[in-house]
Amino acid sequence: MRIGAILRELGGWLLIVLGLWAFRESWLMLRDRQIFEAPTMAVIGFIVFRGGIHLLKVSVAARITAQASRQLEEAARRPKLPLPKPALPRR
Repeated sequence: MRIGAILRELGGWLLIVLGLWAFRESWLMLRDRQIFEAPTMAVIGFIVFRGGIHLLKVSVAARITAQASRQLEEAARRPKLPLPKPALPRR
């Protein structure tokens, strides 16, 4: 796995954790009766959380694409089956 894919996946998980933390802060604000500040924090948490999910999806898609590319290259290197011999004409 390349370093870019690893960083992309780690960044995705980090954004998910930050989004969940923002949701927690929003809930704490609501519990403390800060009803005007809490929705703003909830929206921020939603956007950050969705960004993390998107990065994870892109990371998985890149991994699958790289795996499929390797399999296609291996299949191209394998020896091909010989072509069938033409049938002899009837007499």
